[in-house]
Amino acid sequence: MAPTAMAEYAKRMLDAVSEFERIGTVSGVTDKLEHILSSFGFTAFLVTGVPEPPLRLEEYILMNGWPAGWTEHYVKRDFYRHDPVAALCRTTSNPFEWSEVEVGSPSAAEVMDTAYDFGMRKGFLVPIMRTSGFQACVTMAGERPDLDPDAKRVLHVVSMFAHGRIANLNREPVRLKGVLTKTEKEILQWTAVGKSSWEIGLILNLSKSTVDTFAKRATAKLDAVNRTQAVVNAIRTREISL
Repeated sequence: MAPTAMAEYAKRMLDAVSEFERIGTVSGVTDKLEHILSSFGFTAFLVTGVPEPPLRLEEYILMNGWPAGWTEHYVKRDFYRHDPVAALCRTTSNPFEWSEVEVGSPSAAEVMDTAYDFGMRKGFLVPIMRTSGFQACVTMAGERPDLDPDAKRVLHVVSMFAHGRIANLNREPVRLKGVLTKTEKEILQWTAVGKSSWEIGLILNLSKSTVDTFAKRATAKLDAVNRTQAVVNAIRTREISL
């Protein structure tokens, strides 16, 4: 690649990082990320946590820039359980193109074929490890996006800064308020009255391991060292009440 082209990619990366640092709202980060990705030919994007199935994706989405109708169809068809892109994300910390995934089953092929029908013909995903140990990602797609190696380096850095900025904004100014999902709140609510994971699973129609997973996520979000402290922090921040 010509030096001028490389310099242009570097400039775009530095400009994007500087702009993210100045943005003070979640909607501002979303708009800026959409603008940057569109300049690379991407028409769809998602910033989300990447839970292990059978946990569902929708409660972990931070920014949704998918095409109209795709999220509803994805959720209704329970595509997350079979999505080969999500499956690879859960096993790697390296960015990858969607074309690198192994489509090993008819269900996985249906996910990719349907995404293609929604205009998401080529995609790129950046895995992100959060401080809690829980994995997240920025994934993007379009008809003919720029997937030059230097472009992907820019997208890697931009994705990390966008995720970091949205994570920081979600903690401001009341750091812990509003971070729990409905299920996480229910589990802590029942924990507060002395129910075990097994008992909570019976009440909410979840397996014990799923309850433990949700409780672990809530504990990390609330900066707690154990479930008891998580309950205390949730009560103090009015996420739950007794």
